[in-house]
Amino acid sequence: MPLPLRLSLNKLLYCGSASGPDETPSSRRRPDLNTTLSPIRTICCPVLLLAAVFLLAVPGCSGRTDNGAAPADPDRLVFLFQRQRDPTQTRENAEAAADFLSERLGIPVRAMVPGDYAASVQALVSEQADVAYVSSLPFLLARRDAGARILVAEVRADAQGVDRTEYDSVWVVRADSDLRSMADVAGRASDLRVAFTSRTSTSGFVFATLRLVRDGVMQPGQDAGRVFRAVTHAGGYTQALREVLADRADLAAVSFYTVEGPTADVYTTAEERSSLRVLARTPGVPTHLVCVRGGISQALSERIADALIQLSDERPDLLSNVYGASRFQRVDENEHIKGAVEAMEAVGLPVDGFAG
Repeated sequence: MPLPLRLSLNKLLYCGSASGPDETPSSRRRPDLNTTLSPIRTICCPVLLLAAVFLLAVPGCSGRTDNGAAPADPDRLVFLFQRQRDPTQTRENAEAAADFLSERLGIPVRAMVPGDYAASVQALVSEQADVAYVSSLPFLLARRDAGARILVAEVRADAQGVDRTEYDSVWVVRADSDLRSMADVAGRASDLRVAFTSRTSTSGFVFATLRLVRDGVMQPGQDAGRVFRAVTHAGGYTQALREVLADRADLAAVSFYTVEGPTADVYTTAEERSSLRVLARTPGVPTHLVCVRGGISQALSERIADALIQLSDERPDLLSNVYGASRFQRVDENEHIKGAVEAMEAVGLPVDGFAG
């Protein structure tokens, strides 16, 4: 099975510098964000593609200046947040977080809410965004194609209230479903409809697929569409669960915290959860993270990381209300995403060139 998001247009879209963050920057003209991305609105990949094609003709977006030096840090930042069940609350919290970061960094920070993780990856690759709140798989793609680096990762309480930097992927069915085990899924796969969170979801696709492979439902590299009656990539946790609730899918792959624990209300209502049941769980999913694209200096990266930790300490409501996280902390990049890398290899979805 091919990697779900190969970004085949990466060579066209990539505007990043090939240099490391510590090289001496020179002047840079950043594209006018008013003509490329509007704040706090859903972005679709076709729009990003057209904008990126245009930006290739704009001086300063080649990743190098005319004299061959590395580009300077931008004089303003675009920060991508991920949408959740309540778009209004997501937008308001993203704006508040951007205001906080702008004040601490001393430069304008513009918050945006893309339509999905794929749009976030494309925006980082094309340098239309600088910082993004994503899961491990989109980060690995952004690291491969845009030189992205982790700034901080979430700390998240599990169902027992213990803070962790990894969590469980779960397969969820309706409470009245006659599916009682993954053996039942294996025996009836050709009759079942499956909803994955998205093609770039770590918990709702990669680790969910890992569970299917481990339990013999499918083989590594096999296309789920050839195993199940129907496969949907819903576009988000809540959307995937609603496929099951509406009887458009028999089981859905999501993160545990959408149906269990202290932050479930962020994604589902108590009434919705009463109609759902966890069928199986797979531990070890790295928590979501905030990354910066390649070309941003190490000095600015450290300042952003400091500001994000200050944000989680002083305004924890901005994390818990929308994303359900307890706080941010610095992590070792390779250690944090190790579980995702191993899971991708196990299911036959390696990201070329991610290990170094």
